[in-house]
Amino acid sequence: MAFNIVSSIGCTQFVLLLLNYACVGVICDNSTYKTNLYVDLLTGYNSGVLPGRQYSSQLLNINMSFRIGQIQSFDEITGEFTIVGLLVVSWQDERLEWSPANYNGLAFTHFKQKEIWTPPFILGQSFDGIELIGNDEMHFNVLYTGVVNWNVPVKLSSSCDADVTYYPFDQQFCSVTLLPWGYTTNLIKINAIGSPVDATQYTESPIWDLVSATQQSVEDPVLAFTMEIKFKRKPLFFVMNFLLPTILMCFINMFAFLLPAESGERVGFCITVLLAIAVFLSIVSSALPQTSSPQMALLCYLLVVHITLSLMTLACTVCGLRFYFRSDQEQVPQWMAKLTRLVEAERSLNVSKSRVSPDISSSVKNIKPEDLEQDEDQNVITDVSWKQVSAVFDRACFVVFVVLALVCNIAFMVVLACS
Repeated sequence: MAFNIVSSIGCTQFVLLLLNYACVGVICDNSTYKTNLYVDLLTGYNSGVLPGRQYSSQLLNINMSFRIGQIQSFDEITGEFTIVGLLVVSWQDERLEWSPANYNGLAFTHFKQKEIWTPPFILGQSFDGIELIGNDEMHFNVLYTGVVNWNVPVKLSSSCDADVTYYPFDQQFCSVTLLPWGYTTNLIKINAIGSPVDATQYTESPIWDLVSATQQSVEDPVLAFTMEIKFKRKPLFFVMNFLLPTILMCFINMFAFLLPAESGERVGFCITVLLAIAVFLSIVSSALPQTSSPQMALLCYLLVVHITLSLMTLACTVCGLRFYFRSDQEQVPQWMAKLTRLVEAERSLNVSKSRVSPDISSSVKNIKPEDLEQDEDQNVITDVSWKQVSAVFDRACFVVFVVLALVCNIAFMVVLACS
C-alpha cells in the first residue's frame, strides 16, 4: 500500500507530506515551509518558457532602472567607457504565485537565476564581447504575488566615440544600451522607471564630473533599455602641468630679442624653447585619440601656432644678428635708414614728453613727424648704422610677437570658455 502511494505522488512529495504530518502539534521553523514552497513552485516549472498565460494578447511588462555607482574609466584613444552600478529589474511570473496562509505566512522567498525565467539582457556596442547580464548563482527575491525582483550589480564597458574638440575642457556624451536578446515588442514591453538615473550612491571620479544621466526605453529600431550619460573632464591637472607651461614658454621665446647680440646666445635660446614646445606637442598628441573626426582638438592647433611663432622668432633673430654684425662700410638703404630714424625719433619724443618740465613740454608738443622727416632729408643718411637698424628691428619684433602671442592665446581661451 505504501509503495503504491510513493509511486503515485513521487518520492520528494511523499517526504514533504511526512514532514507536514510530523509538524502537527509542534512548532516547525520557516525553513521547512520554504523547502515545501520551493518544491511546490518549481515542480513542472520550465525556466526557458516566457511568463504569461496568453502570449498573443498579453505582453510581459519588465520594469527597469539603473543606479549609477561610478564612472570608472573613459579611454579617449580606444573609446572604452566603463561604468559600475546596480541594475534593478522586476516582472511578474504567474507560475510563482502562492498563498502565504498555506506556508506559515511566508510572503517572499529566493531563487537562483538558473532556476527561474530571466530576461536575457546583453550589452549593445559592448567593448569586451557579448555576454549575458547576471550570474547563474545569483539570488532573486520573489513575492507571493509572483513579482520577481532582480537587483544585479553590473560593470558595463561600452564603446563610445570621444569628442576632444575642447580638450582638456571637453564634455563627453556616451550611451549604454541593454537589449533583451531573442525577444521583440510582440512578447515583452520594457518600462523605464523614472527618467533621471538614480545617483544617490554615486561616487565621484578623480577625472570626470557627472553632468547628467537619463534612462529610457525604446522600441525603434529595436527594443532596448538605454542610458545616456553626459560627463565633463576635471581640467586642473592638465592645465597646471601642460597648458600653462606651454603658454609661458611661448612668451619666454620673445625675450630672445632682448638678449645682447654680443652674447651669442640668441639662436641657442630660440632653438631650446622650440624643442621644448615640440616635446609638449608630442606629449599632448599621445594623450589624444588618433582621429580627425568629428574634429581635432583645438589645443593641437594652438601648439602648432606656438611652434610657428617660435620658428618666426628664430628667423627674425637671425635677421637681427645679420643686421648687427654687418660691416659699417656697407651703406644702409635709404628706406631702411628713414624708417629707423623715424622710429627712433618717435621713441625719443615719447621719452622727452615723460621727462621734460611743463614749460618745455609745450614746445615739444609742437614738433611734428613731418618736421622730423624734413630734418632727416637734410642730414646725411649714412649717419644711421647697422647696429641702430638691428636695435630698432629687435624692438619692433619683440612688440609684434608679444601682441601675436597674446591674441592667439586669448582667442584660444575665449573659445574654450564659450564651449
